[in-house]
This record gives sequence, structure tokens and C-alpha cells, in this order.
Amino acid sequence: MGKTITIRPLCCGYMRVSESVPFGNDVSLKNSAHQILARDANRVVLPVYAFLIEHPQGRFLIDAGFPREMSPKGEYDSKAVSALLPKHLAQLYRPWVPRGMAVIEQLEALGLKPSDLDCVILTHFDPDHIGGLKSLKGAKRIIVAEDEYFWTCRTVYRARQPKHFYDGVPMEHYWFKGSDVGPNRWAYDVLGDGTIVLVNVPGHTDGMVSVLVTNGELLEHKHRFALLTSDAAFTPRNWREKITPGLGFDPKLQRRGLDWIAEQEKRQGCIAVLTSHDPDMKSEVITIDLA
Repeated sequence: MGKTITIRPLCCGYMRVSESVPFGNDVSLKNSAHQILARDANRVVLPVYAFLIEHPQGRFLIDAGFPREMSPKGEYDSKAVSALLPKHLAQLYRPWVPRGMAVIEQLEALGLKPSDLDCVILTHFDPDHIGGLKSLKGAKRIIVAEDEYFWTCRTVYRARQPKHFYDGVPMEHYWFKGSDVGPNRWAYDVLGDGTIVLVNVPGHTDGMVSVLVTNGELLEHKHRFALLTSDAAFTPRNWREKITPGLGFDPKLQRRGLDWIAEQEKRQGCIAVLTSHDPDMKSEVITIDLA
């Protein structure tokens, strides 16, 4: 690891979801019912991405995808899925993980062990983002926003975020601070130098973050950055066509998040905006030279 930051997308499985999950444009009981009961003809296949960031100060993994146990033979297995997810979530996601795609398998293919990860950053606690977490327990640090951790066991999130995926995993909770970035000006600077900033973008969940990876240069003509949206947007279509995802809790906050993402894409120095579920995203390594 030299004087550059690299971002490597890792496709950690797939899910076959209702079209209203990424493009519902509303959060409602009708959409929720459709997401669970939709026929295959009304579903779309979306990838589930994690991201490996290699930085001069260490290796940082963003999210953990679905676990191998959910797809023992590398294909959709309704019994295995139902053993890990309650019925409504099993029907919502219909996930599978092809052989070699579980996050721990991809790390091994890169010659890495969990202990080689300096930090695992969880953007939020939905199963497609933390399903593989227990395979990473050997990482030096695992962190999540206090807002996400506190609310995950309360209110509507209990129905979306099974506790067993993170129960017993040692993790640190951080607090957002006032910031110049983000739709509501809350963020957390992981290293204190502006190169990895966790930006609170609520709407999908309260404590969810998008990840801003920068060269740390504040001068506009030298500033270079990439934005990992997490589920603030499922695909670029969300912010480019102003279509909010149908899975979330607050459409107004979701729209505010999409407006912010659209602004970032237009900024000078934006190298890439990457989502966790874009079927058209190429798994190319992105490089950001440090200032």
C-alpha cells in the first residue's frame, strides 16, 4: 500500500427482489406487501456489493454481503435461506451466493485473512450488508454508528434486521459530529484526515452512512473523491431520475439524500459514485492519488 487509495468492489451474492425495492418511489404498506409477495415476473436481480479499501493507513472493508451458509451449494436454497431469515425477509430477498463470492472467500482469494483488515465499516444492519459479518470477527476493528446500533433493536427495524447476524460480534459504536458534508451535515471522520468519511444519509435507516473516500485535498481543483452510497440509492437511476427506493422509512429524507448524491456526482473531482446494488457496475479497481 503506497501513496494511493484503491477501492475494490466485491460482489458478494445476488438477490431477486420486487421492482418496488429499488424503484418503489414511496414507502407504504402496499409497497411492503408487494415486495414480499411479488411474483418472479415482477422481480429484478440485483447484486450485493461490499468494498475493500486499501489505504496507506490500512485495509478497510465496507459491509459484508450475504454469508455462505445462506447458499451452501452456490445457488438459491430456500431451506438454507429460511434457516437464517424470517419468512417475510426470505421472501423479500430470495438471495444466493455463487461459489467463491462470499466475502471471506473473496478475501482469501486476495491472500487476506480477517486479521489483515484494520477496520470493517458497517453502513447499516440490513442482512444483505451484514450477513457475512461473523466470518470477519478476527478483524482488528468493526464499527457502526451508534444511531444505527441503538435503533436496530427498536421500532420498525426489528422486522428488517435479525439480531443473530451481529449478536456476539465485538464492535465499536461511533457518534456523528457536525460536518460540512452530507444532506443533514452529520458525519464521522474515520482517520481524522478527511480521507474516509462516513456521511449520515438517513431515509433507508436512521443511522445509515454513505462512504466518502477522498484524497484529503480541500482545494477544489485538486480534490478527488469517490462516493459509496450504500442504500441511499440502489442504482444510479434513483438519483438521476429522482426515484426513491421503496424500502426505507422516510421518503422525504430519501429524496434529500438523492439530491445530495446528485450534487456530488456533478462536483469537480468526482471519480465515481458507486452503489451497493447496481447491476451495471463494473468490478474495476478505482484509484485515488493522495494529495
